[in-house]
Amino acid sequence: MLQDIIKTGGAALLSIALSCPAWAAGAPPASQTAKAMASAYVADFKDMLRDQEDISPPERACIERIPDTAVLDAMQDVIAATLNPNELDQLERFYASPEGQRVFAIYRRWGDKENPPSDAELEEILPLIKSKTQTKLFDATSFQSLGSIKVMDAFYPVLARCSLSG
Repeated sequence: MLQDIIKTGGAALLSIALSCPAWAAGAPPASQTAKAMASAYVADFKDMLRDQEDISPPERACIERIPDTAVLDAMQDVIAATLNPNELDQLERFYASPEGQRVFAIYRRWGDKENPPSDAELEEILPLIKSKTQTKLFDATSFQSLGSIKVMDAFYPVLARCSLSG
């Protein structure tokens, strides 16, 4: 199953990703924003794969060990290409702050069946999550975005190492 995921989506995503511009070597270290979005991306992908019944236990264990940093550089590139310096600075201050980390932790629990955020917590963070800059960030880094293609280009080789059928 894991090999099928890689084969069916990988070729199309890879061809599109290769058409994206390459970024200069020596890019700055990843931002707190990229770290937050990379961790969310990897966690969401792991959640999606956990629901697949035909992934073997060794493949599943390997997937669980994939670090959040597996897509960090690609996520940084996507964010840098999407946000202007003022927006990036605004989000960087937010995600580096204790409040930003708290809000992001609540947001990450959205959809969590065991520990979902309360209505009060969601009410508190919705204005921050729905800000114009946050919306732009989420649109650029979601699974449905073109930015996701670049991130998947970084993720597929890591995921392929977990496949025991290929």
